Amino acid sequence: MLEESYPRRWRGYWKEGCIALGLFAAILLVALIVVSSARNPGPVEIHSDSTCDTYHESIDFNVPEDPPVFADLTKQELQNTRAYLKSQSDLNLVDINKVIVSSSYIYSIELLPPTKSLVLQHLDNAGRKPQRWAKVIVFRGDLPTPLIQEYRVGPMPKPSTHDLIDYKGSRKNPIPFAYRPLSGTDIALINIHIFPEIFDKAEDIIVESFGAKLRDCGSKCVTYSAGPVSTSLSGEVVRKFWIRFSHAVNFMTLHPLDFQILVNLDGVHRENFRIEKVWYNQKVFNSLGDLVDAYRSGKVEKLHFTFPKVDKNLFSTLNLRGDPFPKKQQRRPFQVEPDGKRYSISGQRIKYMGWSFNYRMSTNSGPMLFDVRYKHQRIAYEISLQEIAVFYSGYGPASRFSDIVDSASMIGTLSKILIPEADCPGHATFLPATHLFDGSDAPITYDNALCLFELETGNPLRRHHSFSGYEGHFYEGLMDDVLVLRTVLTVGNYDYIFDYIFHQNGVVEVKVMATGYILASAYSPNERQFGFQIHKNLLGNIHHHMFNFKVDMDIFGTSNRFETLDISVDETPNGDWSSLPDVTVYNQLKFKRTLHHTEIQAAYKFNFSTPKYLLFHNEKRKTKQGVSRAYRIAINGMSKQLLPEGKGHEPSIPWSRYQMAVTKFRQTEVQSSSVYAIWDSYDPVNNFQNFLDDDENIVDEDLVAWVTLGVHHIPHTEDLPVTPTPGGHLQFFLLPYNYFDEDPSMASRNAIRIQPAEDDGKPGKLPLVINRYGMNSTRKCVPKPTSFYERLLNDPDMIFN
Repeated sequence: MLEESYPRRWRGYWKEGCIALGLFAAILLVALIVVSSARNPGPVEIHSDSTCDTYHESIDFNVPEDPPVFADLTKQELQNTRAYLKSQSDLNLVDINKVIVSSSYIYSIELLPPTKSLVLQHLDNAGRKPQRWAKVIVFRGDLPTPLIQEYRVGPMPKPSTHDLIDYKGSRKNPIPFAYRPLSGTDIALINIHIFPEIFDKAEDIIVESFGAKLRDCGSKCVTYSAGPVSTSLSGEVVRKFWIRFSHAVNFMTLHPLDFQILVNLDGVHRENFRIEKVWYNQKVFNSLGDLVDAYRSGKVEKLHFTFPKVDKNLFSTLNLRGDPFPKKQQRRPFQVEPDGKRYSISGQRIKYMGWSFNYRMSTNSGPMLFDVRYKHQRIAYEISLQEIAVFYSGYGPASRFSDIVDSASMIGTLSKILIPEADCPGHATFLPATHLFDGSDAPITYDNALCLFELETGNPLRRHHSFSGYEGHFYEGLMDDVLVLRTVLTVGNYDYIFDYIFHQNGVVEVKVMATGYILASAYSPNERQFGFQIHKNLLGNIHHHMFNFKVDMDIFGTSNRFETLDISVDETPNGDWSSLPDVTVYNQLKFKRTLHHTEIQAAYKFNFSTPKYLLFHNEKRKTKQGVSRAYRIAINGMSKQLLPEGKGHEPSIPWSRYQMAVTKFRQTEVQSSSVYAIWDSYDPVNNFQNFLDDDENIVDEDLVAWVTLGVHHIPHTEDLPVTPTPGGHLQFFLLPYNYFDEDPSMASRNAIRIQPAEDDGKPGKLPLVINRYGMNSTRKCVPKPTSFYERLLNDPDMIFN
C-alpha cells in the first residue's frame, strides 16, 4: 500500500538510493581502512619531545612609540598624565597614602576614545592621526561643595592642558559628590566612624548570636560587605549603604547572618556619618541602642547561629569532595596547534582568517573592540560592553535594595588573572591590561587579563552527505573552528565570562556566561516568595542579570538603515486545492520589510507574537538580484525587565527596557551608562532614555545598536557551591544577511570532501578521492607544557595581590 502511494519514478529512486547508500557505505569503509592502514601502519607513540610548532614571531605585544588610535594608554602616558595633574595647583591633588574623603584625588585615568570622524578620516583616507587624550575622574572632596569632575587631559605623550569634558548636555559634568563610585575611602569611613559604635554597644550581641566576633576574633570572625542604596529611596542626593554581616569563611555570601545596618556616609564631615537603621532577626530598629534595649529586655527573639566547621567538606568551599571521577587519573582532552598559531597580534591589533580588529580594556567599563573588519571591509566600528547590572529581591532590606550596577566597581580592573587550562585552554595567548586607578600611585599591569585562542568547537560549520543516484555522490563538511577573545570579570561574588567569537563565515558572536557565588540571605519564612531554602540557614534570592552592549554598525560605510523583516501569518484561499468546507483557507508564514525612520520606532521590545529579523544595510549596496547587502543582529539571550519604568532604582538602567535600541551616532552619546549609575536613580547622570526621546531620523545615518542580554536566576541547590555555566549562555550575533554572494567559508582549506574518482552515477565501481585541500591530517605533536604554574609559585602576588 505504501509503495503504491508513490509515483513509479520515485519508487525507482527510492530503491536506487537504498542500494547506493549500502554500496557507498561499504566503499567508504574499505577506503578509509585502506587510507588509514597506508598512513598509520601501527599505533603512533607521541613523545613529550614531539612538540608542535608555535611561530611566536606572529605575536608582538610591543607598543610603538606612537601608539595607534585605539590603543590603551601606555604606562608612560599614564605616568605622564598623573604627573602633569599633580603639578596643577588648581586641582590640589594629594598623594595616595594621604587620601581621606575630604581630599582631592584621582579616581581613574584611561584612554578617551578619539572622535570617530577623525579616526575614519585617518584610517580610510590617509588623514592625520588624531591626538591621543586621557579621560580622568577626580574626586574633589576638598571643595566647599564637594563634587566629582571628569577631565580631558592631553595631548599625549606629554600632556600640557586639561579641561572639563563638555558632553553638550547629554550627561552631567561635574557630578554630585554622593554619586562617586565605590572606593577605599568608603571602607575607611565604615571602619573608622561606624564600627566603634558597634563595638561599644553590640559586640556581646554579635558574640552570643553568631558565635564569632568583629575584632580580635582569631579563627571565628564576622565580616561584612557594603551595598549602596540608590538615591531614589530617599528622594534626595545622599550616600547610604546597607551593611550585611556574614561569617568570615569561604565563601562569605553563603554564610549570611540575619543582622544588617543602614549607614549614612554623606558628605565629608564626620558628624554626618551615622547609623540610621538596624535589622536583626526580621525586625527593624531605629538605632543600635533600640536593638540593645529590645535584646536585653527579651522583646526580640535572640538568634543562635553556629559558626561553621571549616574543612574541605564545608558546603561553601570549592575543595574536591564526593566520589571522585574519572575513576582513573585520566587527563582531560586538549587541543593542539600542529602548525603554530593561525592568528597574529601586533600591539592591540589582531588578525585571523580574514578578520582584523583592535581590542582594549577600559578601566571603568571593560572589554572593547574597534574597527572590526572581515575581508578588509569594516563591519562594526565598535563592539563594547557598556554595563552589568544585577537587581535582587528579598524580604530583608539588604537583599531588597541590592540593585547593583557594576561599573561602580571599575569592572575593567576586575579581570586580574586568567588561569591556563581552567579559564582558558592551555594553548591560549594571554594578553595584558594596564590601569591607573583608585589606590595606586603608578600604573598596574595584569599580565593575564584577557586570553586569545583558536577553538575547535566540535560543531560542523556546514556539511552535506549526498548518497543517492539522482543527487550525485559526495560528502563535504567543515568544522566550526573559531577565534575567541575572552576575559573574566570577578565582580565581588559573581564571575562573568565574556567571549568575542569570530567564525570563518563572517559571523561575530558575543557571549556572556555567569558563574561564581550567589548573593544569598539568611533563611526565614518571610523570604519564601523570593527564593528557595537551599541549605540550613540559607535562601537563594531571585535576581535578574542584565548586560548592555554598544554595537556601532558600519555596513559599507556610515550611511546605514535599520530595517526589520516582520513575520506574520498569511491566509491564502484554498478552494482550488480542497473540497472540504473547513479548509477553505490555508495558513502559512510570510514577511514584510519595514524601514524604521526614527529612534522611537526602532526601540525594540521583543514580542513572541511579532517575530522579526533585525537588519542593518547601506541602501547603495545591493546584490546582483537587487537585494540589500546587510548584517543581521540576532539576540539569543533576551529577558524582559519587569520593573515599572521610572520607579525605584529602575531609572539607573533605562537601557534594560529594550532588547535593542537604535540611535543615530553622536560623539556625546558614547556610553549607555556611567560609573555613577549605582547611586543616581533619583537624578541620573547619563540617562539613556534621552538618547531616544529626541527621536532623531535614522535613515541613511551612522547607526548604533544598543543590545541588552539578560536572564532571571532563581537559585537552587545545584548552585552550591557556585553557579555552573551550562544553560546560562547569553549571546547575540552579527550575521551576514545577503552580504556575500555565497558563504565565504567556501574558501576554507579546512574543509573535507569525499567523492568517487569519477561520478558516473554508478557507485561502487570506482575508488574514492578524499580531498583535504592540501592540509596534513596527521597528529603527531603535543603542545609545549605551560610555564605559568612555575611562575606562579615564584610570584604568588600574580594571583592574590
